[in-house]
Amino acid sequence: MGIKFIGVWTSGLMQLPSETREQIECAFNAMSEEKDDWFYKISISGKDYFVAENGEFGFTAMLPEEY
Repeated sequence: MGIKFIGVWTSGLMQLPSETREQIECAFNAMSEEKDDWFYKISISGKDYFVAENGEFGFTAMLPEEY
């Protein structure tokens, strides 16, 4: 497993508070340490977010409707 990182945030996520993006990033870091995958579904405060490998610059974090 190489180092995984969120390199792109979609416009929908950029409209959310920075605290939410921080929580998504922390959850992604923990999940990617446990499981090597190309797609992660992250739930925070009852809302789902997706993080998918983008093939160019790490992973892209997005709202489900942006997938």
